[in-house]
Amino acid sequence: MRVSYEYSEAEDKSIRLGLFLIVCGILSLFILGFCWLSPTLQSMQSKPANCTVVSVLRPEEMFECVFTCGADCKGTSLYPCLQIFVNNSESNSVALLHFDEQQLVLNPKVND
Repeated sequence: MRVSYEYSEAEDKSIRLGLFLIVCGILSLFILGFCWLSPTLQSMQSKPANCTVVSVLRPEEMFECVFTCGADCKGTSLYPCLQIFVNNSESNSVALLHFDEQQLVLNPKVND
């Protein structure tokens, strides 16, 4: 025995309105992602710049530095800290030079 149920006009309009709002919400998320987030993420990418050395300092302290020399080769050792300050042509500011961002994260004492 099968029972059929017909929606009233108000229920039908409520269901359509709900589906319409869900579709509009999903569509607005895509528009927001493509129009606002994409240019913001692209502007955050690093740009190549010419750097000129301003000064080189070698503090007398020895720091424990983490190094990697391959997938299975990691360790720590005492190294003198060599601080190289460069003038960045893109932003026209003086900054401390690092090999890469990973070295900056692994050796936070070296950037003091």
